[in-house]
Amino acid sequence: MNQFEDSICAPATALGGALSIIRISGPDAIALAAALWRGRLALAELPARYLALGSLHGADGSLIDRQCLAVRMPGPHSYTGEDMVELHCHGGALALRLTLQSLQTQGCRLAEPGEFTKRAFLNGKLDLSQAEAVAELISAGSEKALNLANAQLEGSFGRQTRREYKHIMQMLVEIESRLDFPEEDLDLDWLSPQQLQEDIENMARRLEKMAAGRRQGEILRHGISLVIAGPPNVGKSSLLNAILGQERAIVSELPGTTRDSIEAGLSLRGIPIRLIDTAGLRRGGDPIERIGMQRSRNSMAAADIIFWVMDASLPLPEQLDDAELPPDKVIYVANKMDRLPSPPPNNPGKFSQGELFYTCALDGTGLEELYEGLEARVWQGTENQPDEFCLSARHADCLQKARLELLAGAAQLEVQAWELAAANLRLALAQVGEITGEQVSEQILQGIFAKFCIGK
Repeated sequence: MNQFEDSICAPATALGGALSIIRISGPDAIALAAALWRGRLALAELPARYLALGSLHGADGSLIDRQCLAVRMPGPHSYTGEDMVELHCHGGALALRLTLQSLQTQGCRLAEPGEFTKRAFLNGKLDLSQAEAVAELISAGSEKALNLANAQLEGSFGRQTRREYKHIMQMLVEIESRLDFPEEDLDLDWLSPQQLQEDIENMARRLEKMAAGRRQGEILRHGISLVIAGPPNVGKSSLLNAILGQERAIVSELPGTTRDSIEAGLSLRGIPIRLIDTAGLRRGGDPIERIGMQRSRNSMAAADIIFWVMDASLPLPEQLDDAELPPDKVIYVANKMDRLPSPPPNNPGKFSQGELFYTCALDGTGLEELYEGLEARVWQGTENQPDEFCLSARHADCLQKARLELLAGAAQLEVQAWELAAANLRLALAQVGEITGEQVSEQILQGIFAKFCIGK
C-alpha cells in the first residue's frame, strides 16, 4: 500500500450542472472537509458511506451553501484506498470555486488529471489495465464500447494477462535454475528442452491471440469515418438525414445544393461513426462548387468506409467516379429504389463492382440491409478476435513485443543457449508486466493518467 503524505481535491462533475461534487482524498481528507461542513453530527462521527445533510462554509466561516450533502469513505475501503470525502453542493461556478479555495487555504492540493485513479492503482485497488478502463468508460461512444470497458474494469483482461505473466515467470525460473545448477548429475525435476520450447511457443501463440483484439479496440475507441459520396442529385443528403433520423442537411432537386462537407456523430450497430456528407462529384461547376468537390475527394481519401450513392433509376455504370474507387472500403448504394418499376429481387443485389444495396431514403426502405453490410465490412477479419475485452494500442504493442521475445527465447533453446533464452524471457516478462503494472515506469504512468479528466 502506497502512503501519500498530501491530500488532494477536485470537482468530480462538469461545471454548469444542477449539482457539484467535490472529491477530497488523502490522510487529512476528513479533517479538511470537517472544517467546512457542519451537520447534526460531526463529519468524523458519521457512519461510513452515509450521506448526511448539512451546510457548507468557507475557511473564514462565511456561508457557501446552506444545503450540502457530505459522505465520508474511510480507507482502505474507498476508490483510492485512502480516506475520501465527497461534498455534494448546488451547482454553480462560484460555490465550487469558493469551496476549492477554502480547501487549498487549509493545505489541500488541487488534483492533477487522473490522480484519484492513479492513487487507486498505486494503492492496489486497481491494476493498470483497470485504471485505463476508467478512462475508456468515460469516453465510450457506443453501448458495445461501454460493455467492453466495464468488462475490463471488472478485471477480465487483467486476470488473463497476469496468468500469462505467471507462466512466463515459471518458464524463466526453470531456465535460470539450469544456470544456477549446471551439473548434470543433479536429480532436478526439469522439463526437457523440447518441452520447454513447446511451452514457450504456446505462450507466444496465446499472446498473439490476445493481441488480435487491437483492431476491434481501435474501432470501438476511435470509431470510423463514413463518407457519403457520389454524383449530384442521387439523394446523398436525404440518406444522411435518414441515417441520423433528423433533417441535418438541406435537400433539393437542384444539383450542387451541398457545396461543403457536413459532419455528424452517431452509433450504428454498436459502431461509433463520424458520418460525412459530401458535395456531389461531376465535371464542371462554378468555382465554389469545384472547391466543394475537391473537399469531397479529400474526405474520401481519408475515409475508412465510403457509401458511393447512385440513382437506382439510372444506368449505374455511368454514375461511377472517374477515379477507381478502393474496393476494400467502398459500399455501393442504389438510392431512390422507389423509382424502379418493381422492387429488386435481392437486397443486396449484384453489381459489376461489388455488392449493391438498394435504399429509399424517403421511407427508410433498405437501410437495415445497408447497416448489416456496413457492420460486416467494419468487422471483417475480426471474427476470431476476443469479445470480452478490446485492447488499446499500448496493450497490443506490449503483447506483440513480448511474443517476439518469447519466440526468440524458444529459438535459443534449440541450441541450449540458456543465458540468451533467459534474457529474452526477462524482456517478455517486462512487456507483459507493463500492461497491468507489475513492471511499469513513471514515464508511462504519467502518459496514461495525463489523458484522464481532473476529478477522476
